[in-house]
Amino acid sequence: MSRKLELVRESKLYRLLPAKNTNSRLEASGVALLDDTTALIVFDNLNQIARVDLSFKPRRSNGLQPAPSLGIGFEDITHDHKSGRVFCLIEALEDFDGQHRGFVTEYDSSGKFVSCTRLHTKFRKENKGFEGLEHVWRGGREFLYALREGNHGKGPRHSGGRIDVFARTRDGSWEAVNSIRLPKKADFEDYAALAYRFQQIAVVSQASARLWVARIDEKKRSVVPGSDAVYRFPSKSYGNVEGIAWLTRDTLVAVSDRRSADQSDRFKKKDQSIHVFRIPFEHATWSGGN
Repeated sequence: MSRKLELVRESKLYRLLPAKNTNSRLEASGVALLDDTTALIVFDNLNQIARVDLSFKPRRSNGLQPAPSLGIGFEDITHDHKSGRVFCLIEALEDFDGQHRGFVTEYDSSGKFVSCTRLHTKFRKENKGFEGLEHVWRGGREFLYALREGNHGKGPRHSGGRIDVFARTRDGSWEAVNSIRLPKKADFEDYAALAYRFQQIAVVSQASARLWVARIDEKKRSVVPGSDAVYRFPSKSYGNVEGIAWLTRDTLVAVSDRRSADQSDRFKKKDQSIHVFRIPFEHATWSGGN
């Protein structure tokens, strides 16, 4: 049985961003941390990146910055704390050869556009591509971990979650080097967000309304046996969580998309919002590491 996350604080995004109101569409789809006090948020309906103070109080530093790209909107965002660069994920676009692929748009520390580069995984449809992105340094090399949206299992005994791994090449592009299958415990209906920090991984499913977390053995590049657990959100109103980022070893920042037309009115309470959740200490047996 899944255990319940604790809500620390939350806010509607329109309350925190200038020139926004209750009629604005802020379809939050991804979040990353600029530092431990500031969140960067992307939207699947805007080519803009929001900066929000994690106190969830209106601040002069809060705002929206233009983010030019090939497509409209992004599915996730990740921040390289070493270089200050930001990477935004485009779920999938039709490439020159007619195939659908994900793309990553890169910006420097000042927010200036650097490049938009393809990820070579092929998809059947534009709306069934990558949903989560994380930037990682390992052994002096840069990697991107890209979470696929769909469940690719082949029956009840097979886990369907998959993360494709890409390494930075000398010319600045991204080369596919590995693919990671998520364990059976994370076999959700779909996959909406990915976070990796503190040697811990977290994956969110929007359709299943669940969060899977685990410790990672970085030498073996695998999940530490017995370290993973599944959590549910504090209430059934959380049906649109689409972005997550680790704030501390037991705390996650999350953002929620806009409620869809076929969803219950109860989801209005928590949609288009930013949240902070804590994993209950007595249940966080997987937490730890350096």
